[in-house]
Amino acid sequence: MVAHGRWMYHAALQRTESRGMHKRADRPAPDPAQHHRLLTGGLDEIWSRPESVQEQLVASGGRAA
Repeated sequence: MVAHGRWMYHAALQRTESRGMHKRADRPAPDPAQHHRLLTGGLDEIWSRPESVQEQLVASGGRAA
């Protein structure tokens, strides 16, 4: 549970928009440039990166999400 909380916190810091329960006072609206998922992981060192369109297509079996 601690790792999950760290991943959520780290991913939220990577976003420059409000999304879901993550509300930012300085950027209250969604950012159209950030319509991608963030992959996050790691235990000792937390990392986050946007998922590429290619990875999304492979994961969905070639169907656009």
